[in-house]
Amino acid sequence: MFCGDPGAPGYAACAHQMTIFAIASTIPAMLAMVLMVAAFATPAMRVDPELRTRTLTYAVMAWAIAGGTLLMGALPSL
Repeated sequence: MFCGDPGAPGYAACAHQMTIFAIASTIPAMLAMVLMVAAFATPAMRVDPELRTRTLTYAVMAWAIAGGTLLMGALPSL
């Protein structure tokens, strides 16, 4: 979102909302990181390639959600 000039009315609320979007994007990003580590470090995942593929697919989906949330916070408001 574009918040305008720092002295503009509503700038603080807009900047706060951008911070919330940035924090919200870390939740799925951390989930994706945990899933990726688990896919390569867990012995059960090494044995079952289908389970590893499913876990990595979920990790990619979580990365996409994190990126989308971060992008929503960075785009100018319509």
